[in-house]
Amino acid sequence: MTEDELLPLTKDTPPEVRAQLVAGNRQRSAGTLLERVGIEVEDVAYDRATASIPVAGNTQPFGLFHGGAHVVIAESLASLHSYFISGRPVVGVDLNATHVRAAKDGHVHATATLNHHGRTMINHEVRMTDDEGRLLSIVRITNMVLSGRS
Repeated sequence: MTEDELLPLTKDTPPEVRAQLVAGNRQRSAGTLLERVGIEVEDVAYDRATASIPVAGNTQPFGLFHGGAHVVIAESLASLHSYFISGRPVVGVDLNATHVRAAKDGHVHATATLNHHGRTMINHEVRMTDDEGRLLSIVRITNMVLSGRS
């Protein structure tokens, strides 16, 4: 099945189809910022999506995970999830980030939780944690659903 035939992702989408969507995203991400910074999408469901990114290679000059990298993984994950549940291209229209703790090594883990799924707007809260599960950052993002298929 093509990705278009698998979308949109619903509450009833079986795990094997969800796994196909994740695998397809790896191919789609080749040569993009997601690949460059090492974002790995791990799972998608109707109400959430998860991903991780290595701290190494994504730091600011003082050796801490870059605040912009929090925003990159959050917007990437929420936008991908919005695309999966709408079946249509999306663009970010609003984003707010609050950083509460720094990471120096390991991975940053992101969970995008669906807050609102409307006809034209989709909103997520994305929480980033370190390898020990400590909260690092919270990003709220709204995506606008574009007309037409991808």
